[in-house]
Amino acid sequence: MVEFMLALPVLVALLYGIIEVSRLIFIFASVANASRQAARYGAGSGEPLSNTTYYQDCEGIRDMANQSAILTEFDDINITYDRGITESGEQIPILDIDPDPDVDECPIEDNIIRNGDRIIVQVSASYEPILPIVNIEPLQVVSANARTFLISVPIFGSAFPTGFKAETATPSRMPSRTPSEEVATSTYTATFNATYEAYRTAFPLTSTNTPPPTLTFTPSITPTASLIPTPTSTQIKCTGDFAVLHGPLEFSGNIMSMRVKNNTGVTLSTASVYIEWNHDTGGTPSLRLNQVQFASQGWTGEMFAPSGFVSAYYPSIPPGDSVIEFQFDQNYRYQDGTERIIILIGNPGCTNYPVDSRN
Repeated sequence: MVEFMLALPVLVALLYGIIEVSRLIFIFASVANASRQAARYGAGSGEPLSNTTYYQDCEGIRDMANQSAILTEFDDINITYDRGITESGEQIPILDIDPDPDVDECPIEDNIIRNGDRIIVQVSASYEPILPIVNIEPLQVVSANARTFLISVPIFGSAFPTGFKAETATPSRMPSRTPSEEVATSTYTATFNATYEAYRTAFPLTSTNTPPPTLTFTPSITPTASLIPTPTSTQIKCTGDFAVLHGPLEFSGNIMSMRVKNNTGVTLSTASVYIEWNHDTGGTPSLRLNQVQFASQGWTGEMFAPSGFVSAYYPSIPPGDSVIEFQFDQNYRYQDGTERIIILIGNPGCTNYPVDSRN
């Protein structure tokens, strides 16, 4: 009994300590798992609701975090965004968005997030001992998790260009047959007369016997075949000596341009024009695309996005040198390395041949 009384306080303290440490670890695991699952949900691509992307679905992100709140109540669930981190570990902010995880910035406006940006979800919960035996202040358990966005991916064909043979109007003659009406008529007439004479001999005319009706055969005429054109080859390709080349990206004031050299010797058509630029921090405060010019073929509109295809714009590429220019609403001041221009050629033989500024 004496030994038990001496050991009991130590045993109780040990068991209580195990329980409290287990609770603390359990709360930490719940908070870490909640922030991870919520960030994973927010970084998903698509629109779970009508015209609402996952990174704008604030309630959905918080609900995903609360699903991990087993025997735990979360104090705060903050959602914010940034452009990633530098080599030194510093956050790169988005225009007018505070990247501090202690700040809640959800929902974010449309056309701000781009590929490579991150969503940051921070979840916090309080820990207090079950029994206030020891004077321990409540502990704040905090976990923040970041996930990178993949908003859009341009998909371009990689089919190897093949030769293309264009058609010319060189006809080849097709055999035709012209019927001989005289031969057909005389043959049918002779056959009919011989048959009719034999009938009259066997059956003389009486009041009850009438001659068979006279048959007249009209031969059909086969029309003369019309001439059908056959193709004569004219080679078009975009490889080797006929490759379509380009120069580097150049910046002057509010214009981003690229020189294109068409060595095919023919005018090429384009299937699409794609562009990426530093839309939110490239100017003061942001850059909007207003015009595109390519060999005197223009497009006018407004684009405010990290990247995209120029809608309803399919300029032709003349032989030789030409320049495609993208004009913004203000000077292009800050280049961040995301700038890119891709022109897809649509001619048969060069289909899906990309003129990519990065290659």
